[in-house]
Amino acid sequence: MLELFAGGQAVTLDQVLTNREWRSAVQQQLEADFPDQVVVAVKLNIAGPIKNSPRIRQIFMAGWQVIKQAVVSDNAVIKKVHVDEQRITGPEAFLVLDGQLKKWKQELLRFEEDFALGRLFDCDVMADSAEGYQLSRRDLGLPPRRCLVCDGDAKVCAKKGRHPLTAVQASSNQLYRDYFVTDLTLPAWSRDFVVDAAVAACLQEVALAPKPGLVDPISAGAHHDMTVMTFVDSAVALRPYFEKAFELGQGFSQAEETDLLAALRPEGVKAEQAMYLATDGVNTHKGAIFTLGILIAAYGLATQDKRSTTLQEVLNFVRKISKNVLDDDLVNSNHDQQEETAGHYQYRTYQLTGVRGVVAAGLPALAQVGLPTFRDRPGTVTNRLLDTLMALAGAIQDSTLIKRANTPAIVQQMQGWVDEFFDFGGAETTAGQKYLTALNQTMIEQNLSIGGAADYLILTIFISRLSGLLS
Repeated sequence: MLELFAGGQAVTLDQVLTNREWRSAVQQQLEADFPDQVVVAVKLNIAGPIKNSPRIRQIFMAGWQVIKQAVVSDNAVIKKVHVDEQRITGPEAFLVLDGQLKKWKQELLRFEEDFALGRLFDCDVMADSAEGYQLSRRDLGLPPRRCLVCDGDAKVCAKKGRHPLTAVQASSNQLYRDYFVTDLTLPAWSRDFVVDAAVAACLQEVALAPKPGLVDPISAGAHHDMTVMTFVDSAVALRPYFEKAFELGQGFSQAEETDLLAALRPEGVKAEQAMYLATDGVNTHKGAIFTLGILIAAYGLATQDKRSTTLQEVLNFVRKISKNVLDDDLVNSNHDQQEETAGHYQYRTYQLTGVRGVVAAGLPALAQVGLPTFRDRPGTVTNRLLDTLMALAGAIQDSTLIKRANTPAIVQQMQGWVDEFFDFGGAETTAGQKYLTALNQTMIEQNLSIGGAADYLILTIFISRLSGLLS
């Protein structure tokens, strides 16, 4: 079975017909409740008997996020929003907003044509207006919808049965892979959207539970000087820094990308001061200030032309921005041992490059572990994020963990714990949840924390929000 359809359930003709009646009833009710407004109905065109699956929902939510931001950018007044992504006949959503029928039909047709996954969407726009009730592509002088297989007229291909179902499904699956798998697509978002995603990533990381050794709503883990509220205060305080990081990337025009890091460093120092003021001296997000700040700046740089980018392009900019960080901060650095940081100590003692090595290498675990795990693991968003955290914890040399254990040997122990967790089935299983709770107690007793993995989880959530994997 093609991966797009894995985990889906075939629908019957009766279910399709019943859903059609449901959709018509919803639209009629919205039109009756809001007679002077525009009603937008969004669904997918998925060929074959399986209309919904985890990956089909990923497609829908990625596109739905783009549609919502178009509405926000237009400053439209939203009267009603309804989303049902779990329907067996496929995810659907409705918007009621002000404006003109023609304008919103053109906006949604532009979405269908320009968004990388837009050809899988079907957006109906309706209003009781002088322009009519609905407008077609032909009414607007636009060419017909293109076939997924041959780029011809989709209606003609369907009517004449030019392509077997397997070919149409394979084309849909390829669109999914091109967007989410081959090289994750990242639309060009506004500054506010990007900054919101960064703050949300920090908040979602701390809200996730149960996390072994880390602060969450259930436990402070091995961090006796912190609570969830400490992290909330810190995340809010970092918003101006995230704004500045994005603006620096968007406005950067120097020949050497390393100059962008030079511009970002003093802003990072200010952000650390803001964090310490917000938390009364507690280090909650120092690692994220460094890694997430660089990632945001790299994304801003990659989207200067206001066009979509890809994860690999952004990570290439991360590498270029951080090209000299090892030499500048570690190799050629002369620190008095009384003043050196944990990173300097680990480099001097174990030859570990820590977070500096991670950014210089382009945050490899983000593309290789974090995002694929979150994309592919089964279950709820919470459980997928827990699985992602554990996968990251087993894949990196966590400098926080090494510092707490005072030996790099703890990395191998952590890998063993991660293997046991996944042997139990991960966070989606009762056994996996119990294992996380027990591991948290073990790490508290040994004063261990996977702070580096938590920082990587923040990056994973941030990019997932930009791509639409998480919304």
